[in-house]
Amino acid sequence: MDKCGNLFRPEKLYAYYAASDKHVVIVADLWMDPFHDSVHICPNPLVLPAPGAREFILEGTTRAGGPLGRVLLNRVSYSYPSDLMPKSVFVYTMGVDAPVRNEVQLDAPPPPLRQAAAPTTMPTPTTAPASGPVEVTGFSSSYSFEEAILDALTKVVPFFPSPPRHPDVGVSVAVKEISAVTGGYIRSGLTIKATAR
Repeated sequence: MDKCGNLFRPEKLYAYYAASDKHVVIVADLWMDPFHDSVHICPNPLVLPAPGAREFILEGTTRAGGPLGRVLLNRVSYSYPSDLMPKSVFVYTMGVDAPVRNEVQLDAPPPPLRQAAAPTTMPTPTTAPASGPVEVTGFSSSYSFEEAILDALTKVVPFFPSPPRHPDVGVSVAVKEISAVTGGYIRSGLTIKATAR
């Protein structure tokens, strides 16, 4: 089941002008699960094209269900024709509590994408399985309990790697708390707090 499009949080944003093709190229590097997430950059549908800096959004959908994927650093891009090189473009992305309007100055093309250490929001895999229960949090912006459980399971798997964990022993989560928030400038959605073992 797919949910409505939502903003994603980038690791880095780039924009450059390809003079040979007369195109402006916008690039976003972000952490995502290629199996569950479909992310792209597109023009902001709420703003009519006008002279000056143009506006875009980094958005996509997350597919619930299926096997747990692996969060990887990925690159998405978008280009549009332009006879002149603009000074900057604006890209709306996910913020902590509200969308963030990023002004991206046009510069040189980005360096090649390299897989780096996992982002700080993801647990770092350990060399040995966790010896006791691990606290995890799952979130769903569409208030889906199934999606929140999947998010919690995705976050807990690195704490119980296989190997050294026996491959026939599963990882389970026990939900301890469920809360939902909406309205205002807060991040709306369903949150679960769970214990994994």
